[in-house]
Amino acid sequence: MTVIGSHAAVLGGGMSGLMAAHVLTRHFERVTLVERDDPGDAAPRRGVPQGRHPHALVLRAVDLLEELLPGMREQYVRDGGIPVGMMSQHRLFYFGHQLRQSDAGLDTVWASRPFLEQGVRERLRGRVTMRQGWEAVRPLAPTPERITGVVIGRTGGGESETLTADLVVDATSRTGRSRAWLSELGYPLPREERVRVDLAYATRILRCAPDVFGHDRAIAVGPRLDRARGLYFTVLEEGRWTLTVYGYGDFRPSPDTDTFMAQVAELAPDDVRAVVEAAEPLTDVHVFRVPETYRRRYDKLRRFPEGLLVTGDALAALNPLYGTGMMYSAAYALILDRRLREGLDGLSRRFFKDAARAVAGSWRFSSLSDSFLPGVGDSRLPGSRLALWYLRRLVAAAEHDAALAADFIRVASALRGPLALARPGVLLGVLRPRTARSRRS
Repeated sequence: MTVIGSHAAVLGGGMSGLMAAHVLTRHFERVTLVERDDPGDAAPRRGVPQGRHPHALVLRAVDLLEELLPGMREQYVRDGGIPVGMMSQHRLFYFGHQLRQSDAGLDTVWASRPFLEQGVRERLRGRVTMRQGWEAVRPLAPTPERITGVVIGRTGGGESETLTADLVVDATSRTGRSRAWLSELGYPLPREERVRVDLAYATRILRCAPDVFGHDRAIAVGPRLDRARGLYFTVLEEGRWTLTVYGYGDFRPSPDTDTFMAQVAELAPDDVRAVVEAAEPLTDVHVFRVPETYRRRYDKLRRFPEGLLVTGDALAALNPLYGTGMMYSAAYALILDRRLREGLDGLSRRFFKDAARAVAGSWRFSSLSDSFLPGVGDSRLPGSRLALWYLRRLVAAAEHDAALAADFIRVASALRGPLALARPGVLLGVLRPRTARSRRS
């Protein structure tokens, strides 16, 4: 790979920052990653509050990660991550219908967020300088048109240092340091598309055997139109399971253990309830809120300083229950790699355009899906009523039709775009009378 610069700096050591740093080592002589937390132990980092909650590499995330870091899936499994068949070992309920299970060859890996981050961090060892316990303070900008580095400081104040860089990549998640910098430099902020989801979830880690349900490794009870809440019970590394209750709108999962368990009992299938009641608790109950999802349209800006880039949740944050966060971390990194091969001039324009195109389908799917729930989102989204009518028929049919169930999961997991659900074969399966569907199953 041709080297196009002497130094690149990445701000933020989450999955987006780690994957961006990996790509930058192919194009720059040196790469520095600046992270305010110290990820030295197995506990979730303070800067990743959702790190205590369910995480998985779902479908397209597995493919993208393998393209970015060949052998990463095997490494995760070798180190203790749990491989799970998405259709054969997931028990999935949507709108009150259990999707028909099958051996569709759709694989995932379930593991904790610290475990997943550490796997990528190990790949960077010796190739990236890690500045842990440091954070970005301000950009170096001799003129508003170009960023030439960043001033970093010890977390909590005190010592500071200047890092000159040919490229600064902002991967500081939802806060996005670059938004404040743009305002200070006289640039307009990107237009934002937002959906108010008012989502909250509570999680507790339990100890259970991986085969406590026989073949199943994950149970997901999704919300219904009359009940905007759901449950996850999913396997982790080291003989642990993640138990999560979530809800939209007025429903609030509780950090109180007794209340939390009562909410679990209301939602869980009988066998799940029995396992949960007998399992050994390993943590307290932790609550996390997502007031809204958003998409920041950096691709629509006419002006943006050279030498700066934004990636990860600073670009877009979809509903985390769809499991697309790490997938887009990998997708953005691959886009960055491709665009860096064309040089640094005009990099931000080319990168933002491709990144917006990559996330568009999932943004539309998740925004529409969230808008269906009572008191959530915006039921006036174009096409929402027709989409709800069709989706309800689809999942009802997928209760009996394994092929339709797999088609739906491929779209929900961003392996295919939403229009894949409008293919003639899928339409026929959805609209076919139930007796004909039963014969097909």
